[in-house]
Amino acid sequence: MSSKTNIKLILALFSIAFCWGTTYLAIRIGVETIPPILVCGLRNLLAGTILLIYLVINKQLTKMNPLRIKQNLIVSFMLIILANGLTTFSEKYISSGLAALIASLSPLVILLFNLGLRHEKFSSKILIGIFLAVGGISLIYQTSIEDFFNPDYHIGIMAILGAVLAWSTGTIYSKSQPKYTNGLLLDSCIQMYFAGFFLISLQFIVQPQIQLDSWTFHSIWAVVYLAIFGSILGYISYIYALTQLPSTKVSIVTYINVVVALFLGWLILKEEVTMRMILAAILILSGVITANYSEIKLWKKKEL
Repeated sequence: MSSKTNIKLILALFSIAFCWGTTYLAIRIGVETIPPILVCGLRNLLAGTILLIYLVINKQLTKMNPLRIKQNLIVSFMLIILANGLTTFSEKYISSGLAALIASLSPLVILLFNLGLRHEKFSSKILIGIFLAVGGISLIYQTSIEDFFNPDYHIGIMAILGAVLAWSTGTIYSKSQPKYTNGLLLDSCIQMYFAGFFLISLQFIVQPQIQLDSWTFHSIWAVVYLAIFGSILGYISYIYALTQLPSTKVSIVTYINVVVALFLGWLILKEEVTMRMILAAILILSGVITANYSEIKLWKKKEL
């Protein structure tokens, strides 16, 4: 791996770790006055437009064969429409910190998928990690009695768990597909445009009447922020990192998202961070790190 590639990879991993951590806060602000489906649709349509302008200016638009188009549509559906869409939807009902906390299960789910595909070998560490992560999830569900009887709360939890499953599946699929030389930005542009048009069309089917006058300045700017830092920087960095590293290693970097999201949610939105949530975070992260310990150890050895 060349030094130029190393620098690009480091920047990509930094973007995944920190930029995505801030997007949970931006999503929460966006869905305060804008429907979740539109937040996700608009951010991807805007990001796709920015990428398209860049590609046109730099004359990087090329023809795609049917197989490549199909690949992009599937990745878009799994990673953006389902995973990102469900994450956005969940934050209408649960806090940004809680959404990030549950989303941190993705590396563990990816590892389990790799086990099923025989890309990994089962070990006692994986079993311990699963028990710790499940313990953390059970603590999340043992919240106040008001939350337990609140159906919206359970909708939010189920949505973010669905997002984890979709993201993990999409990651495994994306990693298994053939890569095209200098096609990352073009592929991302196609994926974002498809997701943007799909979600905006879905919004008009679900709710034809859009109350634009109820949208606040903060929510609108949150969508712009999500387009630039979430979709362009974060998403493209994630897809790029998958071309350079195994999917399990890339997903490990998202541990930092939880810390960033919990802190920003507490600092800016005054979201409550209880001792139960802190303990749940410790259990979930400990479980994910324990299950992926061999991958982390191997990664460090390669870097030395």
